[in-house]
Order: sequence, then structure tokens, then C-alpha cells
Amino acid sequence: MALRFPDALRRFESFLRVEKNLSPRTRNAYLYDLGKLEEFLKGSGIVDLRDVLPDHLKSYVHHLSEERGYGAATLARTISSMRVFFDFLVEEHLVEANPAIGLHTPKRPQKLPVYLIESELRRLFEAPDTATTLGLRDRTMLVLMAFCGMRLQELVGLNMNDLDFESQTIKVFGKGSKERLIPMNPDVEASLRAWLLLREPKPGEKAVFVNRFGHRLSGRMVEKIVDKYVLQAGISKENLSPHKLRHTFATLLHARDVDLVEIQALLGHAALSTTQIYTHTNAERLQEAVQRINDLAG
Repeated sequence: MALRFPDALRRFESFLRVEKNLSPRTRNAYLYDLGKLEEFLKGSGIVDLRDVLPDHLKSYVHHLSEERGYGAATLARTISSMRVFFDFLVEEHLVEANPAIGLHTPKRPQKLPVYLIESELRRLFEAPDTATTLGLRDRTMLVLMAFCGMRLQELVGLNMNDLDFESQTIKVFGKGSKERLIPMNPDVEASLRAWLLLREPKPGEKAVFVNRFGHRLSGRMVEKIVDKYVLQAGISKENLSPHKLRHTFATLLHARDVDLVEIQALLGHAALSTTQIYTHTNAERLQEAVQRINDLAG
């Protein structure tokens, strides 16, 4: 009996959702990539996944690169999706070997993360009108993203019982439901206390951040809120998303000589190599470091 894409993708989606606990956005990215692969293979007359060979996948990658003009980052993501998918099929004993295992992943150009300098961050914090309930809520969210390095989904998923004011920590569930504790600095604690004092929670309400109707905020709504205050603060950085505030958190820590391993733990990165991008920072510090050896010239 042929192993067809629709059946395999349904099982794979369930694996990503239940076993890996990945977000809908991440699951959809996998399924999109694999759906495009399915179209290509059908055009080549291949409908049984057991018939897929390494050369078929190499031809697909070549097609994406040369005919579709995919860049290195998109190609790398597509190859990663294929590897994970076929690894799953091997683990489930649905195929004998992973035909994507030998694919060459193109080297992606290293992009420096976008982040706010301290004066910009102050302007952003000053933008919400904290004399209003929603303004206080919004400033609190900005503070948590910039001073706790929370991912967008971590922020909107925050529940009341995740806050421990006695130990001054916030429990966060990151990718794959990995739990970590983030310490509160004084501004984080004060902002949270002020926001929670003004809130009028309904019985059984769990979410820390809610809209005017008491419903948990969506990630899209938080993105719009960030956009609004970036504009009000007159910050000109392009596409300053909530994730860029996470970059700001890491950059602030690195600029204050916090060890990379500690930054990795606070951000919830699985690998230190992910954290090392923040060693890009601080052109001023690098300039000062070079100046310190200037006297060796005589």
C-alpha cells in the first residue's frame, strides 16, 4: 500500500502538536514547506513517499534555488523541514531511510539583530499613558519584553500563577513547553503590581494580560500595540517587532558583561550558538577596547 502525502502529513502534524508541542505558526510553516514538496514530486510522477530518493530532493532544492529564486534562509528552512519530516517517517517505520539526510544546507548570511539603544527604550517606555488602565497594561508588557526577554507567545500565555512576587520570579513556558524562571527587576515588579492592582479580573480568569473585555490578548494584538508605541516614540527602526525587544534584552545584558551562558538560560535558547549572535554588540565597547592598546604603537 502506497504511503501518500496527505496521510503522512496528518500524522506528522499530530506529532508536532502533541509530542513536540509546537505553536500553530511553526506547525503551519512545516506543512507549507512539505505541501510545496508534494506538488513538485507529483509533477515528477512520484506519489508514494517510499519512492522518494535523495536525487529527487536535490532536484527540488535546485528548482527552488535556480528557478524560484529562493534565498539561503528559505532554502535552509525548507531542507530542515524535509529532514524532520523524513526523520519522523523513519522513526514510525514508514520509510527505511531519510532521503534528506545528505542535503547540503546553504550558509545563511549572518544578520545582526535589531535592538533599541537605551535612549530609544526610555522613549518607548514613556509612550503609554500610564494614567489609564490600558496604558499601564501596555507599558507593563513593554517592560516584560525588554527586561525579561519574553517571546511573544510566552507573554500572551502568561498566567496569574506564573508570577511569584515572594521569590521575585516569573515562570515562563518556552518552545516545547520548556520551563524557565526569569527574575523580576524592580521595574518589572513595580509595573506588574501596578497593573494587577487596577485590573478587575473575572472569577477563574487566568491570563495576566487581557483586553478591555477581560479576554486574553492575542499575539497579533500585542504586535499592534508595540507598533503603536514605536510610532508614538518616534523610533525609526524598521519592523520593530516584539521579538526585537527580546533582542534588546539580550543586548543590554551583554553590554553589561553578563556571561553568554547566563544570557542563554534567561532567553531559553537550546544552544549557545543561538545566543552568540549578541556578541555583535556594542560598537562603542569594541572601539574602546581597540583604543586601550593604542599606546603599543610607541
